[in-house]
Amino acid sequence: MLTNAVSTTSGPIVGAERNGMRAFKGVPFATARRFAKAIAPRAWTEPRHCMDYGAYAPQPGHLEQADEESCLSLNIWTPAGVDRPLPVMFFIHGGAFVTGGGADYDGSVLAARGPVVVVTTNYRLGPLGFLQLHRHGLDAANNLAITDALAALDWVHANIANFGGDPDVITLSGQSAGASMVIALATLPEARGKFIRALALSAPGRTIMTADHADEVAQRVLDELEPARNPGAIAAVPLPKLFAAVERVGRMIADETASGTVFGPVLDGTVIPREPRDVFAGGSLRDIPLWLGSCRDEMVMFLKSTPPAAMIRTTERQVRAAFGDAGWGRLLSYYRATACADEDPYEALLSDAFWHRPMADLARLHAAAGGAVWLSRFDHRPALEPFLSQGPTHGADNACLWAHLPNFIDRPILKRKGGPMTPADIDVAARFQTSLLRFVTSGVPDVAEAWPRFELPQEPLAIFGQPFHIAPLNEGVRSRLWAELSASDNDKRKIREAG
Repeated sequence: MLTNAVSTTSGPIVGAERNGMRAFKGVPFATARRFAKAIAPRAWTEPRHCMDYGAYAPQPGHLEQADEESCLSLNIWTPAGVDRPLPVMFFIHGGAFVTGGGADYDGSVLAARGPVVVVTTNYRLGPLGFLQLHRHGLDAANNLAITDALAALDWVHANIANFGGDPDVITLSGQSAGASMVIALATLPEARGKFIRALALSAPGRTIMTADHADEVAQRVLDELEPARNPGAIAAVPLPKLFAAVERVGRMIADETASGTVFGPVLDGTVIPREPRDVFAGGSLRDIPLWLGSCRDEMVMFLKSTPPAAMIRTTERQVRAAFGDAGWGRLLSYYRATACADEDPYEALLSDAFWHRPMADLARLHAAAGGAVWLSRFDHRPALEPFLSQGPTHGADNACLWAHLPNFIDRPILKRKGGPMTPADIDVAARFQTSLLRFVTSGVPDVAEAWPRFELPQEPLAIFGQPFHIAPLNEGVRSRLWAELSASDNDKRKIREAG
């Protein structure tokens, strides 16, 4: 049945109520012309029906169904009949900054279990959200996806009380590219006071792009489209032609980017004024509880892609550059000697280099600055492709987080089907969801005895598997070798700087 009309800053909306849960889908929080900053949508007076997901942000495979100007919408799930303001989970989807959307995540089960208010949101993707053109004649085209996410957060902070949410208890959360967005968004002065904690699952090792890289990408895309005399003409290029040009540029520069992706948040000095890790290290976010997570075999998915993802070559090259061929050889030899029965040592080395170690380093920075932080790793293999054949690779935790026990949910944008869960899936997913909801509601994912916060020098790592357990991060020959090589690299760097 329809809900009663709910007031928002743009006008009243109605959603659907079923089994004690209210859902409002496709709620416009902003509108934007191509390569322009998002602005508030045009106000309305009659109740607007928000019962279907909004238009997808333009992306490969969905250019026909997409709507550039009306893709900036969000979705809200809120329990009916709750007599107190509920904590809010604000989720930013992943997809390598080029795919995905809030419609891939049905938050009704998490909202009911909390109880919490769950919000999923869209932002502009690929060239429309990340192509930096402010130095090429389009002044507003600068970190547009980040400003989209900030506009969504502003809307939620201003309106969520009318949906039963507490605007003073908002948790920023995201996975993969969305986790990078969370880390960047958390450090922005404009976001201060609009969230109370943050969760980042599988953030890439380099969560921020340099301005030089962004400028190089923009220039190459412009060269592909040949609007050199009038860069502003790119605003009128048909979407298929624009995205095809970006794909060609991506293939050309795949091995030239430190992150393995063409796009991402950019350290431009204005929208993102400081490197996010420096902000965490400086201690200005020490009052923000932080949960950082990853999957055990993050890199398997990228190794098995055809051809293997550029981040594979990039990561190996970076490790060799840091430690030399001899250091790379020692690492690979140690990984081979200590590999588990179901572990690819080459993949494990790359996963540590690109995913696990950077997250641990961020945890150390936050902890050293006085912040509360928890670190986790997801070791369970869900009985759902691609995880059934690839193991606990990138996204395995996300599949369990959004599962509607006893079933995995469909992912319509990614065109992935859900399916029934095994008893092991249910056990691990239930524990993972419970920890997340505890974090969203209290700022602590578990009691201290079961999951201690990450502190030096113990560095506890929570392992989501069967059974759930805690392991010391800084023990074992692999960890000791990384520390030895890193110390040697730091010594060499100091010598070069002194000379």
